[in-house]
Amino acid sequence: LNVKFAIKFLGQNKFEISAKAPKILLYNFAQKSIVGRTANWSYNRTCTYDELIEDKNLSFIISRDSVNNTFDDNNEFFFDFSDNASLAESVKSQVEINAPDKKSTVIELSISSTSAQKGIDIINEVMHMYSKQNLDRKNHMANTTTEYIDKQLNEASDSLNKTEINLQSFRSNKQLLNITEQATGIDNQYRTLQNEKAELVTKKRYYDFLAESILKKNDFSNVIIPSSIGIQDAVLNSLILELTNAFSQKTNLIQNNQDKNPMVKKLEMQIESLKKTISDNLDVVRKTTDISIDEMTKRISKIEGEISRLPETQRQLGNIERKYKLNEAIVNYLLEKRAEAKITQASNVPDNIITEPAKQIGYGPIFPNKKRNYMIALALGFAFPFGFFLLKSSVNNKIDSQENIEKITTIPILGKIPHNTKKTNNIVFEYPNSSTAEAYRVLRTNLEYYVRGGHKKVIMISSCIAGEGKSFNALNLAMCYAQLGRRTILVDFDLRKKSSGYFKEHDASLLGLSSYLINKATLDDIIINTSYSKFDYIAAGPVPPNPAELISLEKTEHLLKHLKETYDYIIIDTPPLAQVTDGYLLVEHADVKVVIARYNYTLKKVFAFVLKDLQQKNVKNVCIVMNDNRSHRDQYGYGYGYNKGK
Repeated sequence: LNVKFAIKFLGQNKFEISAKAPKILLYNFAQKSIVGRTANWSYNRTCTYDELIEDKNLSFIISRDSVNNTFDDNNEFFFDFSDNASLAESVKSQVEINAPDKKSTVIELSISSTSAQKGIDIINEVMHMYSKQNLDRKNHMANTTTEYIDKQLNEASDSLNKTEINLQSFRSNKQLLNITEQATGIDNQYRTLQNEKAELVTKKRYYDFLAESILKKNDFSNVIIPSSIGIQDAVLNSLILELTNAFSQKTNLIQNNQDKNPMVKKLEMQIESLKKTISDNLDVVRKTTDISIDEMTKRISKIEGEISRLPETQRQLGNIERKYKLNEAIVNYLLEKRAEAKITQASNVPDNIITEPAKQIGYGPIFPNKKRNYMIALALGFAFPFGFFLLKSSVNNKIDSQENIEKITTIPILGKIPHNTKKTNNIVFEYPNSSTAEAYRVLRTNLEYYVRGGHKKVIMISSCIAGEGKSFNALNLAMCYAQLGRRTILVDFDLRKKSSGYFKEHDASLLGLSSYLINKATLDDIIINTSYSKFDYIAAGPVPPNPAELISLEKTEHLLKHLKETYDYIIIDTPPLAQVTDGYLLVEHADVKVVIARYNYTLKKVFAFVLKDLQQKNVKNVCIVMNDNRSHRDQYGYGYGYNKGK
């Protein structure tokens, strides 16, 4: 099974047949089952047409098609053997069934085959066999139905005759003319007695309830009068009315604070007398009612005896009549269905018709579709990279472009600082002709336009989280103002770190801003005069236990006032705004607040939170600087006319 036999033509009547397989299944077509397995099997032989090709594993004959004469020495053909089940499954997978219109009763069969004629033959044979099987099945059902009806008719006719005889005999023996009228009269008597008994039981329940109320209750304002529920007892009605009236008079006297009125005692005696009289009367009435109920029960029992005898006769008659009517209906039904089956068998035609025989569609191969494959490849070529970038953008939670910031806030972006490739933080001084230094000059100019008025300004540099480059930007912006000839001082207000890394030779100093704020140093002691012209520096100093409390002191305000008297620009380096509150304490002292956002580092949600918080606090003159820009297209124009390598 499923082994390719190769045929190579050697001449007009000879050919070479060969086959090889690592594992094979041996199939017996007569038994329709697998009979063995063999490994490492091969076969090779030179044969002629119509010769029996046989060994222990195979037996077949190859005949030449008298019509097809296209075989020649240059052609090589293959064939294989398949079992019926797998071959049918293979063909089944190739056949498609479609409905041209959902509302129509027409279906369309099609098949994709390597041989057009083979596909046509398969479709035509499928349609032919489907119609033939349908007609055979319908005729078979008609024949079987007729045989079954004939058998049932014989049995039903016998049963009908027997039940008819039984019905006649039962009516004669029981002398039944109209049993329905007899049953109706007895039933009416029974219902009348039941209604009368129900009325007596209702009265008895009322008497029991009334007796219990008279004996156990002291409030007679809500006692039910017999006439109100349909009990016509004039004596009892009169007694209960007297009782309720006496009780009502007594209640009125008591409510009017006349407890000691002699009339109250008289009414109480009258009430007790009426209670006793009513109780005695109720005892008599209840006994009388019980006697009436017993008598009614006996009469009902007598009627029930008559009823119990009557249904037995009626049931017997009903059973016989039902059997007779059932057998009669069965016989009539079978006769009708027998006639229908004979008519159907005579007029059976297939339920389906072949509207059009199978035919080949088109004259070229339908698979593979090269044009479609190229279009799919082209689409995938565009889809994969765009999909990758779209997915990367959707899962990226960091700021990677100016558009990200513009979607978050309307606060202006005043500068983009390129990525620092140098081994120093002081880019503006050591590499004044670099694109980074030029970016800081652009930032300096933008800040001057952003906050106009006056030459003495306090510029606060902060960020959202640590590592975004606020200290780097603070140093270079300060150096940029110093190179302009303005007296500039950089104040490190990040008291939570030992060193910001500006100047290693000065950051190790024991004195700093924290020393000044706790009165352990004077202003002159903490100002460091650097070797750079017009540029001074105040380090953070030793890390205090309470940085926020120190910054919130009035001494911070005094410090900045003294510095304004001496310096043109004061650059404040503050801790990150999203991590500690220190920066917010310095907001009111700064003329402009610069928030640093680093490409592919600053988190979008954190950045949006900080800017929203600043807006809610109504902080003015806030701007954004984007740091660590690695995109060359965004740096266009920086360093124009300079040697970028310096």
